[in-house]
Amino acid sequence: MKRLNKAFTLTELLVALGVIGILCAILLPIIFNIMPNKSTIMAKRVYYTVQTVVSDLINDEACYPDLTSASDTEKRVGFDDGFGYPNCSAWGGTEHTETIDTEGDPNVKFKTLFLDKLGKTDIDTAQSNTTFATADGVEWAIHTMGYGTKNNKNVLALITVDTNGKSSPNCDQAAVATGASGSYSNKIAGAESCNGRKKGFDRFTMAVYADGKIKINENDTWAINAIQVDRNITGDGTSNDNDNKL
Repeated sequence: MKRLNKAFTLTELLVALGVIGILCAILLPIIFNIMPNKSTIMAKRVYYTVQTVVSDLINDEACYPDLTSASDTEKRVGFDDGFGYPNCSAWGGTEHTETIDTEGDPNVKFKTLFLDKLGKTDIDTAQSNTTFATADGVEWAIHTMGYGTKNNKNVLALITVDTNGKSSPNCDQAAVATGASGSYSNKIAGAESCNGRKKGFDRFTMAVYADGKIKINENDTWAINAIQVDRNITGDGTSNDNDNKL
């Protein structure tokens, strides 16, 4: 009895490979499009981190007691309060105790307490542009602070972030919309040119007002879109304008 050796012929093998190639061409774009958009995810994460920290601070009676009804000279609206207090350990209680009797710098106070909430206690907060990185790879800069003006809800501090750290493109949408004069991307090292870029931004800037209100730079629309609660976070062409692509 003859033994039959069954195997693919060369023609059959080529046909099979062709079918596999066609399936890959069809499925790979779909797979890539349903993958989460990292820029969108990290923008959401960073924004809600800032929102949580700012809310915790502005509502912390130990560090920022309500002085909105105090006398004119002592009246404060929130982060314009540079005084230290015994129950505020990082600013008055055990550190910067001199600020209990003599008001300290409210800008430094905010940065000190903000960084303390993030577990970053080894950063020099006396610098006008305070930069640091967190464990998730995000790079931060706290700068352009105006809390020294008292009893004014419109004074603010700016926080610029790079959602993917040192990885490119290292630019914000504001640079495209307004030019370098309207961009704060250079507050973080490694800023690159955004000329001609229409999508794929990784930096944006938030304003934290003295009363705790937070607002993203109106020219960083990619980030404004990214933080929407119902925002699609995939790369399907509708989420964040494909922020991680050119």
